[in-house]
Amino acid sequence: MAPPSLPSPSPPSTAFFYGTPVPVLALSKFQRIVVEAENIKNPDGLRVAGADVFAYLSVGEAEGWRASSRALPKHLFMGANMAWQSRIADLTQPGWRDFLIEVRMARLWADGYRGFFLDTLDSYEIVAKSPDARKAQAKALVEIIRAMHQRFPGVKLLFNRGFAVLPEAGPLAVGLVAESLFQSWNPTTKEYESVSEQDRNWLLARLNHAHLRYGLPITVIDYVPPDKPDLAQETARQITALGFASWVATPGLDMISIGVKK
Repeated sequence: MAPPSLPSPSPPSTAFFYGTPVPVLALSKFQRIVVEAENIKNPDGLRVAGADVFAYLSVGEAEGWRASSRALPKHLFMGANMAWQSRIADLTQPGWRDFLIEVRMARLWADGYRGFFLDTLDSYEIVAKSPDARKAQAKALVEIIRAMHQRFPGVKLLFNRGFAVLPEAGPLAVGLVAESLFQSWNPTTKEYESVSEQDRNWLLARLNHAHLRYGLPITVIDYVPPDKPDLAQETARQITALGFASWVATPGLDMISIGVKK
């Protein structure tokens, strides 16, 4: 049985767009906008209606396509995410923290970004299997997030999951995002899938806890084929009925949501 709707106020409307060209006019209608900063160097144009603009930042992985991370030394990593062709960072390495903060974030801050969408927060769990190893990675992740706040006063951080570090880092976030509550994308098989009831209930419990315990507004991203608009609409309705903001799109996140926007 689904839990009751979360209490008001409603979560901010949040858009995710990583493609190009960037539809500035359409995106500027949202309260929060997450973009791939490689495609929009100056975020000021998206702030027409006072929106908060967040640059995408992969915290736990180095993307294979990003030039700034390709030359990083091997000792900063402890494995690979083959589904996304990326390297999984060892968060305990000072060199990785320096890269994130002094290279990636410092450049984006200089470009005018004051918010960051922290993705791949849970990636260490793919390779760190023992309780001690996971504890060490989670501790390092909390330290990284705290260092972000110290280095960039007033920064706004939007988390993608990261449930394990919410007790320590939750107060430093302005919101929480989670993918695949009802409909998902499997990067290994390259297929769209429906989320099982068991997995949905697991995620719902954690989203409700994050909202009620830490006061974080919740946004859910679900993935639906572009040729199934009815499913997209229904998925968005299911998400918003739970008190969450919704974004229903394709896995490339290069189109405006094909579901109902809050």
